[in-house]
Amino acid sequence: MKYLISAVLLSSILCLPALGEKQKAEFQKGQILKLERLPGQPNPSGSASSDAPLDPEVYMYNVFIQLGDTVYTTRLNTHDPCDTEYSPGSEVQARAGNKVMYLKRASGNVEEASIVGKKKAEAN
Repeated sequence: MKYLISAVLLSSILCLPALGEKQKAEFQKGQILKLERLPGQPNPSGSASSDAPLDPEVYMYNVFIQLGDTVYTTRLNTHDPCDTEYSPGSEVQARAGNKVMYLKRASGNVEEASIVGKKKAEAN
């Protein structure tokens, strides 16, 4: 009986961290299929949205990323240009959330891109 109680207590202690903390999804290898550079963000100091000057320090991209059998269309706003790093055919470490794609840059920094669409990848 003592052995059974000890075993239950020990297994409970070992399983507690897994139950008490939400497991983070791991980054996986994805592939950039297409990169579209968009005009910059409107500058917050502009008066109206139609005549607001563009903010030259913000780069906007549509990034098409394949993770497994899904192709995600994402919108990335960044202060660092990434035309070379996210060129079509290049690999990227990525993790998909519900509405956000997390992209790990070569520097180790993680950027968030909004997921604006997804579809099943075409079979080769």
